[in-house]
Amino acid sequence: MAEKILSVGIDIGTSTTSLVFSSLTIEKMTGDMYMPRTEITDRSVIYRSPVYFTPLRSNVELDAEGIREIVEKEYSAAGVDPGDVETGAVIITGDTARKVNAERVLGEISRFAGDFVVAAAGPSLESILAGKGSGAQQYSVDQVETICNMDIGGGTTNTAAFYDGNCIDADCLDVGGRLIRFSRGSTRIEYVFPKIAEMGRRLGVSAELGAVLNASEITQITDAMAEAVMGKLEPSQTNEHYLFLRTEKGENRGPVKKIDVVSFSGGVGKLVYEPEEKDKLKYGDIGVYLADSLKKAIEKHSLRVVKPKETISATVIGAGSHSVDVSGGTIAVTRPELLPLKNVPILAIEDPLHLPPEEFTDQVKKKTEWLQGLDGDQTIALNLKVDKKMGFQDVVDLAERVIGATRELMAAQQLLVVILYGDYGKVLGQSLSMRLPPGKEVICIDSVDVGDGDYIDIGRPVGVADSVPVVIKTIAFNY
Repeated sequence: MAEKILSVGIDIGTSTTSLVFSSLTIEKMTGDMYMPRTEITDRSVIYRSPVYFTPLRSNVELDAEGIREIVEKEYSAAGVDPGDVETGAVIITGDTARKVNAERVLGEISRFAGDFVVAAAGPSLESILAGKGSGAQQYSVDQVETICNMDIGGGTTNTAAFYDGNCIDADCLDVGGRLIRFSRGSTRIEYVFPKIAEMGRRLGVSAELGAVLNASEITQITDAMAEAVMGKLEPSQTNEHYLFLRTEKGENRGPVKKIDVVSFSGGVGKLVYEPEEKDKLKYGDIGVYLADSLKKAIEKHSLRVVKPKETISATVIGAGSHSVDVSGGTIAVTRPELLPLKNVPILAIEDPLHLPPEEFTDQVKKKTEWLQGLDGDQTIALNLKVDKKMGFQDVVDLAERVIGATRELMAAQQLLVVILYGDYGKVLGQSLSMRLPPGKEVICIDSVDVGDGDYIDIGRPVGVADSVPVVIKTIAFNY
C-alpha cells in the first residue's frame, strides 16, 4: 500500500534563504529474489517559497529572529502546520556556515518539523547536495556522460562531478557574487571577503573596505574568479587563481574522469543562462559582473554547457527531496546500548571486492574529508556497494579490506557502521568484530540502498535476538 508523507528542505545560504515542501510517495516493494524493501515511487514539489536575502545582524552574525520569521511566514503561506511535516532537512551552507551563531540558528529552526537532518554543511557535502538537487546526478545516468555541476552562489562555488549516478569528485572555491558588496547606489565597498581583497592586491586593484571600484576594476576581479572556476575543469593546467581560491587546501587531484559537460546552478549560476543584465549593480554586489565573466570564460574554453532541471533551488531541493523508513534483514550490533544513532552521514564505496586495497583506502580518506565539515566528532557510516552474491571467503576478504581501509577513520571514532544492500549484515558484522582493535564496536546492517551524502537514523533492534530487523530512517539527498 502506498503512503504519502510531507517533507521540507530549508536552505540558509550566504545570499539567500528558501524553503521547498515536497510530497513523497512511499511503497513497500517485494520480489521473489529480493528481500522486502521500502522505496520512494514518486516525488513532487508542492510549494516553493520566494527567495529571500539571508538576514544578517553583521558580517559575522546571522539574524536568528529574522530567519525564524521567514520560516514561520512560509509555513503559513504553504498552509502547512509544523506537525504535518514528517521529515526534511535544515542546512546552513556557504559562507553562512562560518557565522558565529550558525549552530544556534540551526537549533531554533529545527523545531519546525519532526525528524530533521540538521547540519552546517561542509563545502564538499554542499557540493553533493547541489549536484543532486540540480538534476546533474540523474543526467549522468540518463546520458551516460560525466557532468560537473557548478553551484555558484553568494559566498562559494560548489562543484560536484557525477558519472553513472556516482559522485566522483566534490570541491569548493571561494567564488561568489556577495564576496564584495557595495553601499546602496554606489560601488563603494561595504564588505569584502578577506581572500578576495588579497586577490585584488595581487591584480593591482585596491579592493579594501571603503574603496570605490570602477567597472574595469570589478571586471578584473570577476574575470580572475571565472578563471578559477575554469581551473577546476582543467586541473592539468597551472591556474594560480584556482589554487588560491580553493576553500580547502588539500591535494588537488581533479576529477578522476574527463568532464564531458558542465551545468550551473545557484544565484549566479542561474544568470549564466539569462540575457545580459543591463543593471550591473542590480543586487548591490558583484554577482552580475561575475555571471558576465563566466559567460566569457565558457566561450574562451569552448565548454559544452547544459541547463539543469533546477538552478536557483538546487541545494534546497537536494536537502529536502526524500526520506524513507526501511528495515535491515539481518544485522550485527556488538553493543546495542550505543543505539539509537541519529544523523549519521554516509560515504559509499563502489565494488569494494575488486578495488585495489590502496584505492579503497584512498576513497575512504577522500570521502571522509568531504564529510568532516559536519562535525569533527561525527560518526561516519561506510556503505559498501557489492553487486554480486558472496560466498564465505568473499565475506572474509571484504572484512579484511574494510579493516585495512578504515584504520585512519577508526582512530577517530569508536563505532564502525557498515551498510550494504545484500543479505550479509550479520555474517559480515561478525567477521568485522573479530578484526577490530580492542575497544571498537561494529554495527552492520543490510538491505539498505543509500549513497554518498545520505544520512541515516538507526533505531534499537526490536526484541532480543540481533537478527530482528532494525528500523532505519534514511534522509537521502537524491532528486
